[in-house]
Parts: sequence; structure tokens; C-alpha cells
Amino acid sequence: MKEKDQIANIASALYRNRKRLIYLGLIAFVLSAAITLLMPNYYEATTVFYPTSEDLIKPEKLFGGAQTDMRFYGTDAEMDRLIAMAQSPELFDYLIEKFELTERYGIAPDSRQWRTRVRNQLDENLTIRKTRFDGIELSVEDTDPEIAAQMANSARERLASIAERVLKSAQKNMIETLDKTVMEKEVMVSILRDSLVRMRQYYGIYNLDAQSEHFAGLISQLETDLEKERVKFDILSANPRISRDTLTFMEANLRGMEQQYRFLTEGDEEQLSGLRRMNVGMPLIQMLQSQHYREYTQLDYDRMRLKNLRAANRAPFQAVFVIQEAYPPDRKVRPKRSLIVLASVFFVIFFGALGIVAIESIDKDTIKKITSS
Repeated sequence: MKEKDQIANIASALYRNRKRLIYLGLIAFVLSAAITLLMPNYYEATTVFYPTSEDLIKPEKLFGGAQTDMRFYGTDAEMDRLIAMAQSPELFDYLIEKFELTERYGIAPDSRQWRTRVRNQLDENLTIRKTRFDGIELSVEDTDPEIAAQMANSARERLASIAERVLKSAQKNMIETLDKTVMEKEVMVSILRDSLVRMRQYYGIYNLDAQSEHFAGLISQLETDLEKERVKFDILSANPRISRDTLTFMEANLRGMEQQYRFLTEGDEEQLSGLRRMNVGMPLIQMLQSQHYREYTQLDYDRMRLKNLRAANRAPFQAVFVIQEAYPPDRKVRPKRSLIVLASVFFVIFFGALGIVAIESIDKDTIKKITSS
């Protein structure tokens, strides 16, 4: 029963004060309507684009040699990078200067923290987000629809320019590093080549395979001839009818062949020829040849990389694919005047009703005591 009585009392109080509530609602309606009419209209211009892939400036993708196919559209990493760049002071300062936003936003350039205030205002009017189709949507709000469209397109173009400069700058750093590496390798290859020439001259080895084969055949033939001459000399020296001069000549010829054999097989490193000298010099020259080949091959590869990097760096590159240009909008996005007016009237009536109920619920005797005291 008490609850029903309370509800009845509240309804009765609201009914008795219905005119007051209506007047409050009318006043709220008139004031909110007047205020909203004084608020400027804001128009939103939107441009949509996709980030391009870094593959479009990678030499291995442009000139071949990559293990995977070239991607034309950027991944989430490229999208996140562009969105992060959209919050950079460079982009904001560019728009502030180009469109004179200090004047448009009514902020004096000589006031305290004017740049921060202008940036904050621009940050409220500029939004960038991913779309459900994996694109990027950049929107700018302004009281002038033409300016809103121009700002959106300029922001996109500047954003693409910043992204392109960042990628090209990183590529230039790679070129400088690789250029230093190539110069160092050129010096190393030159040193190895000079060392190889000196070693070949010292050991008399210019063609390992040919000279090894030549030495092996020469020694084998000399061993055979030497054995024949020894047998021949032994047989003829036992024959008393052979003259002494003939035997002396044969002996001298045999001694010469033996000396030639010792020269080839037992020569030391100071001799210009000799199998031992060749055996000593061969592994050293093979090692230098192998090292020179490796370094020269790497140098040739690095030169090609450097050439391709420079070509890729000079090639034109667009950081974004434009899907939709920003055009001057013909409909405002804010303020929502009808919603503001309705919300104002509702809250004024609601809080007015609460006030009436609160006043009606206070005991009259208590009010008299308070007023009399």
C-alpha cells in the first residue's frame, strides 16, 4: 500500500506542476535551438587508399633473384607504419602552415602553447583508420567543405611523401654501407691478386694442372730413359771390343741424366725448378687462388647488388594506391541539432521532475522549522 501511495503522490506532484515542467521544456527547447543555430556546420571529406608493398623498391624483386613472388599491396605492417606517420608532427605542421590553421581555428600565433593547441584541434578534426577491406581511410572535418577536401588530399599526399622518403632514406643507408663494403673488398682482392702473382713468380708455378702433369710425365720418361742407359752402359762396358772413348761418352751422358733426375726430384726451394719446390708452392698457391676466387666472386655479387640498389633507389615509387579522392561533401556531419535539442529538453524535464519530487517529499513542518530558524 505504501508503495502505491508513494507512486500516487509522485504522479500527483508532477501533475500539479505540469505547467512548470512544460515551461522548463519550452525554455530548454528555445535556448538549445538558439545555441545550436550559432554552432558552425562541419563537413567531413574522406579519401581511401592502400599502402604499397616494399617489394616495389627491393632490387631482388625488381630485377629477379627473389624466392617469392612480388607483392603489390602492403601488409598490416605497412598499414600500421602509415597510420603511425599520420600522427607525426611533420604532417600536422605541414597542414597547419599550408592551410593557415592558426587563423582558421582562431588561435593567435603569439599566444602561449599555440602550436600544441592548433595540433590538438587538428588532431580532433583529422581521423585515420583501417577499413574492413584492409584499406586506409583518412577523413578531415572543417567548416568549409572545399577546405576539408583539400586538406584530406594534401594529408594523403604528404603522408605518401613521408613514407617514400623514409624508405628511400633507409635504402640510401644500405647503398652507402654496401659501397664501403665493395671498396674494402676491391682492396682485398687487389692485395690477394698481387700476392698470387708474386707467389707464382717465386715458385715458377703458373698453371697447376698443366705443370703437375708435365712434371709427372717428364720424371716418368726420365726414369725409363735412365734405366735404359744404365743397362746399356753395363752391357757395353763388359764388352772389350767397345772403345774407351765410347764408354766415356756414355758414362758422361748417364751422369748428366742422373743429375737431371736429381734436379727434378731432389731440388731445394732455392732452385728455380724442382719437384720439391713445386710441392712446397702448390698448396700455398692453391690456397691463395681459392681465397682470391671467393673474394672476387663475392665482390662481383656485391657490385651487382649495389648497381641494382642504386637503380631501385632512382626508380619512381608511390607509397600508396589511391582508391578514392576526397571530394567536397554536400552534407554536414555535425552538429546534430535535433539530437542536441531533444536531449536538452529531455534532461531539463527529467531533472526538473526530480527536483519537484524531492521538494514535494519534504515534510512541510520541517520546511517551516528551517525557514523560521
